[in-house]
Amino acid sequence: MEQIPLTAIRRESTGKGPAKQMRAKGQVPAVFYAGGQEAAKLTIEQAEIERLLRGTSGGNAFLSLTIAGESPRMAVIKDLQFDYLGKSILHADFYEVRADQELTLEVSIELIGEPKGMTTGALVSQSAYTASVTGLVADIPDTISLDISEMEMGDALHAENLPLPEGVKLAGDDNYMVVSLSEAILATEDEGEEGEEEGEEGDEEKTEESGE
Repeated sequence: MEQIPLTAIRRESTGKGPAKQMRAKGQVPAVFYAGGQEAAKLTIEQAEIERLLRGTSGGNAFLSLTIAGESPRMAVIKDLQFDYLGKSILHADFYEVRADQELTLEVSIELIGEPKGMTTGALVSQSAYTASVTGLVADIPDTISLDISEMEMGDALHAENLPLPEGVKLAGDDNYMVVSLSEAILATEDEGEEGEEEGEEGDEEKTEESGE
């Protein structure tokens, strides 16, 4: 999986007051957890985290975290806290990972090909856009490509049909539907005309009743 670069600086201040001042400057207080070491207090630009989230699935990302003046370290997002509107990030937690450590991450699902059973009026419906997988960080793909070119009308593909690299497996349930091919249900012209006629008849009845 590709490492997304993220830069941070160390901070000494803690508490609500300093945190509020940081947010007013477009910065986010954060904490970096590394096994066996004291947690590092960080400051990260709000714009940097927003950029990160725009390019990831639900806040899941494999990072190359550079703390000013230090060597990059592999990390993932542990937790994000948002304001009551769910827009501004108030706090972020990250934790360090090792190359030999198994992780569970959400990976985007990309559909490729056109179903051979595709006809006029057919509908390709994608139910799942990400899959939760477990594996070594080096083995987890950035995207899972699912070939739907062999699908016929009425077919459905499930999580168990996703092609995963060796050493990577689904985390949890593998029975949920990912994509299906079905006939679109459309209202016919006759049905529309019948509805209009019923509406007109109802209006006429109301007029007669009011006249009585």
